[in-house]
Amino acid sequence: MVCHAPAILRDVKKSDGEYLVKGLKVTGFKNDEDTEVELLHHLLFSLENELKGRGAHYSSIANWQPHVVVDGALMSGQSPASAVPLAEALSVRLKGLNS
Repeated sequence: MVCHAPAILRDVKKSDGEYLVKGLKVTGFKNDEDTEVELLHHLLFSLENELKGRGAHYSSIANWQPHVVVDGALMSGQSPASAVPLAEALSVRLKGLNS
């Protein structure tokens, strides 16, 4: 998942009622990037704040730089610049499954 795509995990809960992202390492579009493109005030919620608020170990780097976070089967990229490195990480993972 790249950019705002991790938002699909925002309200997902495990069978015990805990948020799925709690304790997981994840990234996604950060507040500073949303602000820079004047998007934050148009969104229903801040992805960064919501992931952190649900217990995810959210990380980010400088705006618009490639940043990929892998935690088990969960693979996420911070911004559009992360799409290629995320695809490469997924390719490596899939090749490993076929070995």
